[in-house]
Amino acid sequence: MESLKSVRVVHYFDTRTRQILCGLRGFEHPSTKHSRGVTCQACVKLLPARSAEGGFVDVAASDSAAQ
Repeated sequence: MESLKSVRVVHYFDTRTRQILCGLRGFEHPSTKHSRGVTCQACVKLLPARSAEGGFVDVAASDSAAQ
């Protein structure tokens, strides 16, 4: 029998606006400011638009480019 794994939903936290990108409010929702850790499908869909605004910088990509 297959084991069922529940995927923890992690939202993107926008540090500029200080809120979760998909609009959820409250401290009970786990969030991260690193795009690669986001599992919320609504946040994932909004991330490209956020980067097009010029307000999103992928810290991991800039760190690896600096080395």
